[in-house]
Amino acid sequence: TMDEERKSIDAVMRKIIAEIEPIKNLGSGKALLAGIRDSIGKELTNAPQVWPLLFENLPEEYLGDKARITAEENAIYLSLQIYALMQQGASKPERGEEKPTRNIGESLRELRGDESKTKAMDERFNTMVTAGSFEELSHYLRQMIKILKANAVNPSVNYPKLAIDLFWMQKGKQDNILMDWARAYYQTFQKNTVEKESTNA
Repeated sequence: TMDEERKSIDAVMRKIIAEIEPIKNLGSGKALLAGIRDSIGKELTNAPQVWPLLFENLPEEYLGDKARITAEENAIYLSLQIYALMQQGASKPERGEEKPTRNIGESLRELRGDESKTKAMDERFNTMVTAGSFEELSHYLRQMIKILKANAVNPSVNYPKLAIDLFWMQKGKQDNILMDWARAYYQTFQKNTVEKESTNA
């Protein structure tokens, strides 16, 4: 069922993060994260450094066959890259558990705080959610995450939820998911403007 699928993909993501978190500030952990970042832009077939993390943790029914990469493999692979980007140069513990964001749209909403940047960020966000393919979306998502990492005070990403979203996106549900991202991204900042308009009406 959809729910079992959900649970297991986010469970896999949680398990992988739980393996990396305790070692991420040690040499071995840093090397592992650097290896994941090096996989960016590469097909999974050309990224042996992430194979142990993925294939040791994915249940057998999620694994592909020969060169066929499954939606589960792709979803975890991209979520891992996002996680590794967020850890770059970060020695503080991941605060994701304390402040769980609803989805990646809510995480990226922090980038709208500064008036001067809002328009540019909105354009980037809109380009991402209207991307024509999963590959294109992946590319824009990683770019947005780099900007988030560089600019947000205390950015938080819900990686297990991201993995689920990326899975369903490849299963024909992308419009639903991207609309939910858009709702979360634009939500709170609209309140003031709407109130102003209604008083002038």
